[in-house]
Amino acid sequence: MLQPLLRKLKAPSLVLASLLFATACATAPPRPPVQIGTGGPRVDPVTGEQMKPGDIAENEIEDLASTKPVRGDGGLIPPFMEGRDIKRAAVLLPFSHPNAQVRAEAESMLAGIELALFEYAGNSFLILPKDTAGKQSVTEARVDEALHEGADIILGPLFGDNVKAVRETANRKQVPIIAFSNDRSAAGGGAYLASISPDEEVARVMQYAAARGVRSFVFLGPASEYGRQVDSAMRYQASLQGGVVVASAFYDPAGDASAQARQIATVLQKEIERGKVAVMIPERGVKLLSVAPLLPYNGVDMRQVMLLGTSLWDDSSIWREPTLAGGLYAAPDPENLAGFRQTYQRIYGKRPTDLAAVAYDAAALSVRLAADDNMRYNGVTDPDGFMGVNGLFRFRIDGTSQRGLAVMQIQPSGVSVVEKGISVFGPGPS
Repeated sequence: MLQPLLRKLKAPSLVLASLLFATACATAPPRPPVQIGTGGPRVDPVTGEQMKPGDIAENEIEDLASTKPVRGDGGLIPPFMEGRDIKRAAVLLPFSHPNAQVRAEAESMLAGIELALFEYAGNSFLILPKDTAGKQSVTEARVDEALHEGADIILGPLFGDNVKAVRETANRKQVPIIAFSNDRSAAGGGAYLASISPDEEVARVMQYAAARGVRSFVFLGPASEYGRQVDSAMRYQASLQGGVVVASAFYDPAGDASAQARQIATVLQKEIERGKVAVMIPERGVKLLSVAPLLPYNGVDMRQVMLLGTSLWDDSSIWREPTLAGGLYAAPDPENLAGFRQTYQRIYGKRPTDLAAVAYDAAALSVRLAADDNMRYNGVTDPDGFMGVNGLFRFRIDGTSQRGLAVMQIQPSGVSVVEKGISVFGPGPS
């Protein structure tokens, strides 16, 4: 069985042993946008029973590990796929990265890709998993291999520096890259970032705030690359919304934030007297639980402040903190994600990572483009966009992505959607 076998494989053998394919094609509703995935369970049309990836292709392949693909003029061809018009997607992920958390992320992403292929791919779609180990030199070598094997599209890499290292090579062959980095500087030159960027999250939640009369914004966050990216995105969005970031304070991520919180508290108290004000705290977990209460401790009436965050707040362990009650952040609509999460949990016995859902959508998009015979740049940048388990998205010409995120609000009972994401992009260039 394919899925159990895949889980037993070591990373270096993934290139040959993970030649995934399915037995039925899925169709999508008319545009706009193109529905590329639901994440829901696939049902056997005869028995009505739910199927799983391990059920596919058992009659065609008895042992994938012994499969010996051959090299045809058009690329790598497994014996059981000879005579077909094969479309190939290379998957570049750090399966042997020295960090266990990164390895687990890569495995979860590959599992998400497997689910998408099972749900949508036909029997002429082939993936070529490649272990990058997270290293630039290895990534470059794996891209060369993938292109030699006839890859029509590349899913990955995960890290921005690795994307930058290979986008020119892929671009020379006119092979699009759908990468998973949130490093905006890695976009462009034929590389498209599928990850949900902090810029998109900030834009969504600030648009929501501005629509409710907020024009003054304040930043309190870590002195890190992530914190500065959020601050920069805030300033850009404030200018678009006719507002202003009146103050920013950065604290040492590994240190105490008391002094910066006092500074921001003073600013907030003055801004409250002038009108509506929002404060952004792009922090996570235990650190967020220590930083946020410093504002009311320093005299801020949180009932008079709109509290904003990023998807780092999409964590049930922080929702019971009283200071965060009413706080807002942007994230994919959980209703869209529910089917994917349930199917993944049922098959793999654990919760998928956020990037597993992103990888699922990237794979589903690749299958859709293959079905349309348009695995090219103009297919990837379809201005109508695509509807996946993470909601509506499309790729801009510059390689960044635009998304229809929902606005979530923290409440005593958990979180709720206070404004759903858009389901159709407006006219005009992406």
